[in-house]
Amino acid sequence: MENWYSSVEKYINENRDNIVNDLKELVRYPSISRAGEDDLPFGIEVDKALVASAELFNNSGIPTEVKHESGYALAVIDGEGDGIGLFGHADVVPVNDDWVKTAPFEPIEENGILYGRGISDNKAGVISSLYALKALKAAGIELKSRITVYIGGSEETGMQDIAGFVKNEKMPEVSIIPDSDFPVSVGEKGILRVNATSKKPLCDITKFEGGKAYNVILDKVEVELKNGEAFSIEGLTSHAAHPEGSVNAAYKAAEKLLSMPICENDKEIMTSLKTALEGYYGENLDIFSTGVFGNITCANGIVRLKDGKLFFTLDIRYGNEVNSKKTIEDLTAALDKLGFTAEVNENDEGFLLDESGKPMEIILSSCREVCNEPDAQPYKTYGGTYARRLKNAFAISHSAPWDKEALGLPAGHGDAHQSDEALKVDALLDGIKYLALMIARLDEHLTK
Repeated sequence: MENWYSSVEKYINENRDNIVNDLKELVRYPSISRAGEDDLPFGIEVDKALVASAELFNNSGIPTEVKHESGYALAVIDGEGDGIGLFGHADVVPVNDDWVKTAPFEPIEENGILYGRGISDNKAGVISSLYALKALKAAGIELKSRITVYIGGSEETGMQDIAGFVKNEKMPEVSIIPDSDFPVSVGEKGILRVNATSKKPLCDITKFEGGKAYNVILDKVEVELKNGEAFSIEGLTSHAAHPEGSVNAAYKAAEKLLSMPICENDKEIMTSLKTALEGYYGENLDIFSTGVFGNITCANGIVRLKDGKLFFTLDIRYGNEVNSKKTIEDLTAALDKLGFTAEVNENDEGFLLDESGKPMEIILSSCREVCNEPDAQPYKTYGGTYARRLKNAFAISHSAPWDKEALGLPAGHGDAHQSDEALKVDALLDGIKYLALMIARLDEHLTK
């Protein structure tokens, strides 16, 4: 380890409470992206979170500007070349009402664990970028490279924000995105989002509603019948990229309705919905495949009635071995047979990086050394990050590995996109340490 690293480590440890307090302050903003609200691209709460993030950087001597019309904040420290980019986001996914530790936007710390929506995904990524730079400065490290820090406002809702950056700003030579898993991703699955609508309207079912986001597996559905009967069904949520172990509430609701005296028309639609949502890998939709990224995944996040017809969404994550055009054709045909029309909402191709090269070596070795994980290996992720929009971009975690199972939370709680989203403070501190180390090493590599 470099001889200056102990100074970085000391600074981060001594600023533990400042790091926690700054992160908690950002989490207090309910920054769920809402397109076009208050004449802002992603809504007033996202804009407030961007402003608050920018203030933290400005107060630390890092000039930062909020691009209100584009929905992101940008800090630039001038230097040589195209330099190094650090990318995080201040927007968060919607919340459920089943939190047990605290209210979603009232962050707390308990036994060294932080809880709150966005505490991990991805306001910790914003804070880790800030404090990595502050730690390097405190250690006397003068970076020669141009440093760009980006804080987005629409990462969870299609990444429209990053399009403005790519169009209007200077692209970094190498970028790090602390918004994934440990140690470093070498590729991401493609993301296909599809809207399905029943060809026929429902008759006896007058309400079938739940979910707020494509990428959060549906955990609760409210149902009402024409005869006045009403009930709700709960499932078990997860990130759509990792559906294994989740239980889709719409599937359970369809199952219950099929045991009730509803008309044959509605039974037919509920049977088709059950068939479409059964399994995690699109087995009944003729799209199953597997490859270097593992199995294709297929998850549902939203259901509702539109003009009496059943509407639901599918979030599909596919590897680079998949022909997305054929997948769309096969999916459309399968849904058609089940009585649904299909409309593609988004198709975002993934990527696979070459694992060789100095930047990857630097990023991987930094993670291994700080966390004493000499055997940690690069991975391929099912999630989507800003890496897919940038040049030479590497997604990492903002924290060292830690055991979420030890929290003793109910199933479906504690992880990103789940209720009681949690983060271990010591793990975050280690993440900031290895981010600082890799920034300094990349700087040396790019400017030698």
